[in-house]
Amino acid sequence: YGVWVDEFENLGLEDCLDHKWPMTCVHINDNKTKYLGRPYGRVSRKKLKLKLLNSCVENRVKFYKAKVWKVEHEEFESSIVCDDGKKIRGSLVVDASGFASDFIEYDRPRNHGYQIAHGVLVEVDNHPFDLDKMVLMDWRDSHLGNEPYLRVNNAKEPTFLYAMP
Repeated sequence: YGVWVDEFENLGLEDCLDHKWPMTCVHINDNKTKYLGRPYGRVSRKKLKLKLLNSCVENRVKFYKAKVWKVEHEEFESSIVCDDGKKIRGSLVVDASGFASDFIEYDRPRNHGYQIAHGVLVEVDNHPFDLDKMVLMDWRDSHLGNEPYLRVNNAKEPTFLYAMP
């Protein structure tokens, strides 16, 4: 996971970053790049989890161990129904289950927002990216020159590369 460094600093979580880039960039195409003068950081999931769990213990947070079976949304509150029948109400439900959530209705009209990211952390011997710049979005597809049908698909359903060199 990546975050703006200043946002993690404001939350007191800077010690949960395992790498920082002084600049961030977005490659619009082969001829246009936008540079964002804002530091970006890679989150250490282990450090963040440990810090958040310790904070929960210090603040006497109660955990309820169950599988969420159903999410129900009403006008001013939402609730989850657990596999043991317990219903828990709240003002906000955050589904952090990842890429293959059972609760996202992909094919239905909706007015709620969601974002899905799929990624892997890969270490390589070399790459074409500047080491001091986090690549927030790389929309370039010139590398598909030998496969023009893929470029047509990119025009319909654009994708981008997110790289932490």
